[in-house]
Amino acid sequence: MSADDDAGENATTDPARAARTDSPRISIEEVALSYGGGEPVVEAERLEVPAGEITALVGPNGSGKSTLLKAMNAELSPDRGVVAFDGAAVESYDTGDLARRLGLLSQEHTAPESTTVRELATHGRYPHRGFFEGLTEADYRAVDRALERVGVEHLADRPVGGLSGGQAQLAWLAMVLAQETDALLLDEPTTYLDLHHQLRVLGAVRELNADHGVTVCVVLHDIGQAARFADNLVALKGGKPYEWGPPDEVVTDDLLREVFGVVADVGFGPEGPTVTPRRAVDED
Repeated sequence: MSADDDAGENATTDPARAARTDSPRISIEEVALSYGGGEPVVEAERLEVPAGEITALVGPNGSGKSTLLKAMNAELSPDRGVVAFDGAAVESYDTGDLARRLGLLSQEHTAPESTTVRELATHGRYPHRGFFEGLTEADYRAVDRALERVGVEHLADRPVGGLSGGQAQLAWLAMVLAQETDALLLDEPTTYLDLHHQLRVLGAVRELNADHGVTVCVVLHDIGQAARFADNLVALKGGKPYEWGPPDEVVTDDLLREVFGVVADVGFGPEGPTVTPRRAVDED
């Protein structure tokens, strides 16, 4: 068997690789985004969230990360240009169709405190059901898979209002994973979480990506964590892409100084670049 034949056989028999070939990509072309038609908050000539990979948006506060994510989810219409999902303008999708293919975990989410973790997760199945349809066996299995994936199955009957912040964030992530979409948008999913729960959240997302080729775009504050977790980084400064590509190419001393305003040492470990901050630039 030739090397080409062997590669072809592996691509066919490896479920993760087979799924990855069908994963959607998200692309941005000549886009300007604003609120209420004012000055653009984000301007980008071209960006891509590659199919079947994890892309992290990084940058200081106010750099446009969450705004960009809203445009990817059709919550914010571009003043010009196109945000495309799987080759079609994201705004061209019916709301239900988009929800079946693209999941979003936003920064702001609320539910009655008496809602149990399992009940919250079942909300992720709504895009797959008719208005008057009840849950099917397939829905129940999807919910069980989501609870197990994020490690909160033992909390399934607990009310969300009685959970810690980290546990609650995992419950919300379970709701999004229960949608079983082709792509995920996550807006600062680890903010305010302790290190244990940060790693649980990121681990669940990485596992989902590895197992099913789900395309992921995630906003993260910690560039060191983003560099270890993501396949690609998009660094934003002042609403514009400063650099984007694989972490080994993007994370440099110059980027940390120019974008984040810090002097830091960049090293390279087995899981990607390592960042050791030293001081703020304005302390020079």
